[in-house]
Amino acid sequence: MPTSKQSRRSVADIAYNELKDKIIKCEFTPGQPIVEDELTSDLEVSRTPLREALKRLELEELVIRASNGRLRVTAISEKEVRELFTVRSHLESIIISEAIDNINEEEIKHLSYLVRMVKMTSRIEDVEEVNFFGSEFHNFLYSISKNNTVTKILRQLNDRITRYRRLAYIHITDTKKSSDEHEVILDFIIKKDKKKAELTIRKHVLDSMEQALKAVRQYKKITGI
Repeated sequence: MPTSKQSRRSVADIAYNELKDKIIKCEFTPGQPIVEDELTSDLEVSRTPLREALKRLELEELVIRASNGRLRVTAISEKEVRELFTVRSHLESIIISEAIDNINEEEIKHLSYLVRMVKMTSRIEDVEEVNFFGSEFHNFLYSISKNNTVTKILRQLNDRITRYRRLAYIHITDTKKSSDEHEVILDFIIKKDKKKAELTIRKHVLDSMEQALKAVRQYKKITGI
């Protein structure tokens, strides 16, 4: 039988995952106040597990506490976009170099499948699926690289990056470019051309950064914040 502490933890985990998903998908808008009474009702949880969930989100900088103690969804900024995507571009180049050292034929086949799915979903402009298969492509490279330290840092960054990418999908859609870039990256992986693979994946991430910057500017223009 689960203890009351384990049960509370389970509820806190569920609340955390639901809130995080809403923030990343921009269902909770940047700067939106966090009202605990509303959340306890919406999520059907008590205050204690809710506050545990909010504390985790605060540590991940997805929510921020004002000087008066009230919580808000963290605002968006061009500065953060540049920082997050620039760091990611360098880390992804490390990943791809080490993945090339380790990759086998079966793994190449799986990457090829993911690239085909990115391309197919891009043709029909299914942004959700393009995002899913594109993320799977990068995640698979992380596992092939076997670099646990870089992978851990990337996963922490990517939660915050995903929010900006979702914002870009809402305001600016350019799935074809992403599809083409994944094909080029895979080609250099197959050829085991580390230098070009590193340069291409870095450019791929920085192109995403430009889309995110445009989205931030457009969002601020529309909302006036």
